[in-house]
Amino acid sequence: MGVRGNGQRIFILVIVGVFLLSSIAFSGIVIFGNNNNDQSTADLQKQIQEQMQNQQNKPQEDKLEGTKLQGFAPIAKVEKLEIIDTKEGTGEVVPAGATVTAHYTGALASNGTIFQSSYDMGQPVPFSLTGVIKGWTDGVPGMKVGGIRRLIIPAEQAYGAQSPSPNIPANSDLVFDIELVKLGE
Repeated sequence: MGVRGNGQRIFILVIVGVFLLSSIAFSGIVIFGNNNNDQSTADLQKQIQEQMQNQQNKPQEDKLEGTKLQGFAPIAKVEKLEIIDTKEGTGEVVPAGATVTAHYTGALASNGTIFQSSYDMGQPVPFSLTGVIKGWTDGVPGMKVGGIRRLIIPAEQAYGAQSPSPNIPANSDLVFDIELVKLGE
């Protein structure tokens, strides 16, 4: 075979080695991501608590927090996740597990009272769909950039008994209006 045969063998070995290393790296990322999912949720809850505390120090004029969600009729009990596109976007479609940057307004489904809004903070917020409540993990994929979606979420797919804030009673059904600004941070 000579030099050419040895060159082909080396090339094939390099390709096999790169494939093997990339497979191991990908597996490590998947395992690391699954092991850190609980930490991501805890980090997100901490971030929400900090944002809510920061909001309390801002002037109250023109804030959405504490007001009623527009165009929403209170619901006594949410049985299953409801996904309502109020404005379909024209951009990229969100895949499952993506990181998105969005404006959001969250309210209690029982009375429509807004407990938090990124509009009060003045900027959209990045979220990994693997580190948020299940209602977002299941309800945001398929949305297009530029769109606005309302998620009506049963307590089991929200915070359940583990409320991140005094503004969200334990076992509350929630409603979120989400304006998708972009994929990624």
